[in-house]
Amino acid sequence: MPAAPWDNGAAAKQLFVLVTGANSGIGLGICQRLIDDFTAAHPSTSDHLIVITTTRSAAKSRQTTDQLRQHLVTQEARAAAAKSSLNPDRIHLASIELDLCNLPSVYAAAERLRFSPLSIYTGAGKAASSPHVIPRLDSVIFNAGIGGWTGIGWWNLLTNVLFDGIQQATTFPTCKAALGGLLVDPLTGKEVKGAGGAEKEGVMGQVFCANIFGHYVFAHALLPLLRGTDESSNSNKTIGHSALGPGPARIIWESSVEAVGWNNLSLDDFQAINTLAAYESSKRLTDVLALTAGLKGVAPISAPFFKADDDDNTDGSNNDDTTPATYVTHPGVVCSTLFPLNWFCFALYQFAMYLSRWLGSPWHPVTAYKGAVAAVWVALQPQSALDALDAQHVKWGASTTRGGTTLVKRSEVEGWGFRGIVGEELQSTNVDSITGKAWSDGKGDPLAEMYPYPAYLLNSRGRKKGAATLTSERRQEFEVLGRDCWQEMERLRKEWAERVRKAREEGHA
Repeated sequence: MPAAPWDNGAAAKQLFVLVTGANSGIGLGICQRLIDDFTAAHPSTSDHLIVITTTRSAAKSRQTTDQLRQHLVTQEARAAAAKSSLNPDRIHLASIELDLCNLPSVYAAAERLRFSPLSIYTGAGKAASSPHVIPRLDSVIFNAGIGGWTGIGWWNLLTNVLFDGIQQATTFPTCKAALGGLLVDPLTGKEVKGAGGAEKEGVMGQVFCANIFGHYVFAHALLPLLRGTDESSNSNKTIGHSALGPGPARIIWESSVEAVGWNNLSLDDFQAINTLAAYESSKRLTDVLALTAGLKGVAPISAPFFKADDDDNTDGSNNDDTTPATYVTHPGVVCSTLFPLNWFCFALYQFAMYLSRWLGSPWHPVTAYKGAVAAVWVALQPQSALDALDAQHVKWGASTTRGGTTLVKRSEVEGWGFRGIVGEELQSTNVDSITGKAWSDGKGDPLAEMYPYPAYLLNSRGRKKGAATLTSERRQEFEVLGRDCWQEMERLRKEWAERVRKAREEGHA
């Protein structure tokens, strides 16, 4: 087989990133921003970025690839006008179909990525003359999902604004109308009607399956590709500078700024079938799983998820050198068609989002491209930089200043706080709560070195009304919740893996 178009460099000079739900919205913004931030940080012609997108159909995959190629053409034209070049021939694109509500499709997509050559588009040119097998995945960004919303509850919107103010109402809204009892048959991907919200044999909560369970199954099936690399092509390990060869592979979950409270998730309705807040429940579950994965009381339960089914390791232990690292991010508040509104309401919606930003809210990137900053930042950071920030134990949010300058900011999660640190105070001054050093001297919060507006990084900025400082009791409850959630997710994964196996044997999948 001919050499792959990225083979003129060592493994450490290649970055393979997969993005789900990439055909529009935040997913497309993530891919565009990946290209831009990568080419800015890595100008060498021997540094390669390979982006694999997933969509629900072949037509959408072609459309997504065309949009990204056009983006690359536009950015190269801008670079040429500045008498520079992005060297676009080191950007490579591939796309596959994936339906997260159809578990046979999930397994098939993982198998295709592992074993089948994919058509590769290099730069803005035509497909490579020969398809190529993807050797590994350095990061997977789980962005795809559905909202399950139907519109706006106008009375709730009015009371939300009157009692909480516009910034709180547009960041943590209580006005979204949604349907309950949405179910899907995971063996076919078909919506199940007439269940009245009750759980039935052989079905699953649709929003739960689309937003988290399908991704969960997909990640486990991809483990043989999630090896990362220990090589490094960039000795610069400072905060804010990305490096190739990031070490352990990264599973990056895209959550939501809204899912901050205990009431968003119930163990009695784990799949969010009997609630009108299925989306918020799925995102709260995302936070819990990601933040607790490696905790001492949870690790024995989460360990089987990080062990591939065909792993030869017979003692059940994991090799820390190859186990993927888990992170959670969110896009802030982005105006997206995920929320169904007519053109007039959508225009008002956009105006309200920009108004909240102008009033000082840090959580209103508004556009998908700006909302992509946190997920892309985690994907491109050197491992040493993420480790210095204890990044696996933080929910990283896309943030902007009033003028729209993007930042990456820690988000609060109820029961976890900002970093899982009991009693961490809000920073009313520019002093890091751990080191006690002023940010202005460059020795406090390392994030402050990245941005010209460190005041936006203060924990008190953009905080939900009524949020409380983390206590040891709440912290312990959060870890117990994480253990219970991981246990149920593993039970469901094994149960549905067996169902899919039987369906395949019987020729039904």
